[in-house]
Amino acid sequence: MLFGAVLQVLMVVIGVLVPALGARNNFYPILGTIIAALAGARFSRRSPGEPVTRSLSGGGWAGGGSSLIGAIAAAIAAVVPGAPAQTILIATLTGTVAGMVGGVVGRGLPAKRVVSE
Repeated sequence: MLFGAVLQVLMVVIGVLVPALGARNNFYPILGTIIAALAGARFSRRSPGEPVTRSLSGGGWAGGGSSLIGAIAAAIAAVVPGAPAQTILIATLTGTVAGMVGGVVGRGLPAKRVVSE
């Protein structure tokens, strides 16, 4: 989840520093959902051999948790005017679903190799 949370906060910082990019209506929702899916895929990739249900739940936690942090960061940065609670809720739910999808897709990716000396 830390991986996704860092990327979510970085997305908000980039959106604030590059106003033309942050002002685009779909910048935060689309990129935030992609980051949540990547966080879910990373979870599955780092835990090979786990059952599908674990990939779904772990990916959901990774994606949803990182999206929640990203939505709160956007609220703090005043990117979302007024930061209504439903915006934070929708971002978290969307991130959870994307993380679950990423968790299942991540099962098909090769496991992270450990280099031994």
